[in-house]
Amino acid sequence: MIDIWQFEITPTQKSEPFLRQVLARYIPENDLQIERGEFGKPYLRDFPQWQFNVSHSGEKLLIAVSNLPVGIDVELIKSRKLFAGLVRKCFAPSEQNYWFDLPENEKLTVFYDFWTRKEAVVKGIGRGIVLGLDRCEIDVNQPNNFLNLPISENWHTQSLKISPNYCAAIATTDANTTLKFCSL
Repeated sequence: MIDIWQFEITPTQKSEPFLRQVLARYIPENDLQIERGEFGKPYLRDFPQWQFNVSHSGEKLLIAVSNLPVGIDVELIKSRKLFAGLVRKCFAPSEQNYWFDLPENEKLTVFYDFWTRKEAVVKGIGRGIVLGLDRCEIDVNQPNNFLNLPISENWHTQSLKISPNYCAAIATTDANTTLKFCSL
C-alpha cells in the first residue's frame, strides 16, 4: 500500500514542515531524522522500512509513504514553446515517434503524463534525472509499464487524478499496489 498525502501550498512554501507532519504519523516525531542519499533522495536512516518521496509544483504538494520503494511527481500543466526540444532530449525514440504523431490537441496532456511517470521512476530509484529520462522508455500502449530502464528492477507507474490543471504520477516496484489518499 502507498499512502498519498496532498496539500495546497503557496509556491514559496517549503515542503519539509509538511513532510515532518506526515512522517510523524508513522514514526515517533522525536526519532525523525531525515537524511539524503548521494543524489539527494530523502530517507530515514533509523527506519528503513518506511520509504517516502516528495514532489511539489505550483500550489500542490504530494508526499508518498510506503513500505515499498516509491517515487512521486506532480507538474502544473502549462504550455511551453520548447516541448519538441524536451521530447527529443528526454524521450526514447519510440516515445518521440508516438508524441510527434499525436494530434496537436493531445500533445500537452501526453507530454506531462509521460514526464511525470519518468520523473516518478527516477526519483523512486533515487538518482533523479541524472539517470537519463530518455533511457526510461514507457510502453506507449501500456503507459503504466516501461519497456526499458537503466537498472535491473522493474518499475510501474500510475497516473494520479488530483486536479484538472495538474498531472501527477506514482511509481513503485509492485505493479499491484493499492493507493490510499490521506489527509491530516
